[in-house]
Amino acid sequence: MKTSMALLFALILTGCSVGPNKVTYPTRAGDLRVSGNVSVLYDISEEGRTTNIRVLNAEPKNYFERSVKQDVSKWHFAKDNPRKDVRLDVSYRID
Repeated sequence: MKTSMALLFALILTGCSVGPNKVTYPTRAGDLRVSGNVSVLYDISEEGRTTNIRVLNAEPKNYFERSVKQDVSKWHFAKDNPRKDVRLDVSYRID
């Protein structure tokens, strides 16, 4: 099945990213052609790992939360630059 999907997101970080920190479109949402928005907060540890990832809002519910949390949990940032309550707003769109 050929589906053109575009993932648009605004990411505002005060720390430096190390490597490609990406957000993926959830398979189920793509198959059902569901678009939506998710806002999350996370912390960055001394080691540059993301911790304490929590969803602030998701519309529609139960499509994007797990995927964005899994993606953010894999991210890496520069060491020795911890942060608290870094916000990420993701807008998932199907073209």
